[in-house]
Amino acid sequence: MPLMSAGPSGELETSPEFPVSGRKLDRSAWSWALYQGGRDPYIGLISGFLFAPYFATEVVGDAVKGQAMIAQVGIISGLTVAFVGPVLGATVDLLGPRKPWLGLCTLLAIPLMLSLWFALPGGTLLSPWTVAGILAAIAVLLSCGEVLFSSMLTYAAKPRMQPMASGLALSLGNVTSIALLLFILFAFMLPETPLLGLSKETHEPDRIVPILVAATFALCAIPMFLFSRDAPSVAKKASLKSILGGVKSLIGLVRNAKDNSDAMIYLLARTLAQDAGGVLLVLCGVYAAGVMGWGATEMLVYGLLGCVAGFIGGFAAGWLDEMFGPKIAFQIEIAGSVLGLIGIIGAAPDQILFIHIANPVALWNGPMFTTAPEMAFLLCGFFGFVFQIAAWSSSRTLLTRIAPKSQMGAFFGLAALAGNSTSWLGPLFVGIFTSVFKSQQAGFIPVTVLFAAGFFLLFLVKGGGREIDPA
Repeated sequence: MPLMSAGPSGELETSPEFPVSGRKLDRSAWSWALYQGGRDPYIGLISGFLFAPYFATEVVGDAVKGQAMIAQVGIISGLTVAFVGPVLGATVDLLGPRKPWLGLCTLLAIPLMLSLWFALPGGTLLSPWTVAGILAAIAVLLSCGEVLFSSMLTYAAKPRMQPMASGLALSLGNVTSIALLLFILFAFMLPETPLLGLSKETHEPDRIVPILVAATFALCAIPMFLFSRDAPSVAKKASLKSILGGVKSLIGLVRNAKDNSDAMIYLLARTLAQDAGGVLLVLCGVYAAGVMGWGATEMLVYGLLGCVAGFIGGFAAGWLDEMFGPKIAFQIEIAGSVLGLIGIIGAAPDQILFIHIANPVALWNGPMFTTAPEMAFLLCGFFGFVFQIAAWSSSRTLLTRIAPKSQMGAFFGLAALAGNSTSWLGPLFVGIFTSVFKSQQAGFIPVTVLFAAGFFLLFLVKGGGREIDPA
């Protein structure tokens, strides 16, 4: 039976059903992956390594208070997406195409990113809570966009190529992040006089990061809207009735959870494990800046290494999915993430794996990362990032294998609900443990527990095994 999809012109065109075999990604899959290539630098450069540490240490003025505030941003945005995401996913299943709604999320997010230029030190122009509100709004838009974008995977890529496309998308996100990090390093951080005459005294090199990220996002999004296959159009228009229909469909899906028990158990496992990794990725930059005492240049290099790890992780996910199937691959990746996390929280300027190192000496005469504890922190962080980025890819591929295609949007919406349950609970526990124990290391203890719970729940999920090429 032919599959109807939206062509580059926006008109419906008929294409033959995707073959199961084949090893080459087409233009549709590449364009789909490139969208994430433009979006992910926000996660690495703004939420992770550069802007978030600047916000915590300079705009807020206190690393511990800043980490707690960023955790509160996660709570607010997570709760919002928990309500909006499932309804959005179920509604687009009834409407068909995802691109119009994804375009709206993209067009709203980019100007908000640009506004972060006005986040001056000390909150002299935009108060810390105003900046936090902007970050929360962007997080909501990107999370809703993730529901729409991920549910496009079954249309944008051939079934046999979906693991490769999913991993490629994450790898491209790290390629663009690496390119931006290198540009920022050599254009703004290292020179005595930064490019464009930016002032280091007012932290303009830190504040220009969101502008560069927004521009990259806009450019990389264009091919997806032009060339990627979308869900077929149906004879419905967006209205209150269609939204209510989406709600009704979602309620029916939950009521009949036994019919899709494997997907439901998976969503719980993802809630506990995969989004615990999201907490780790969001707060790792603030953690490194506060615990290791690294400045902007060290954080940029640390972010660069993290992006290299993510690039490797994206391709590793595709390979692991092919070798073991996405379910076992996901478990392997969770285990690797936990090992990396243990190494990170067990590190300090005078500590490796919780073992105190008296007066650590320089191992080499380099400009940074000269002591054994610093090198151990980098190694554990790199190891954890490889497996965590791979886990993001395998978790997406696993859901496309065990959820019905006709309800893919609803299930990715439920994934947003499940994920954001952890994305606000995780930051809540991190904030509580950080505040109670007055320690950034203690703040990450609950994340380890969430990882472990998700790992064991995956044993209850049937399906998601290795696909065999037809004879």
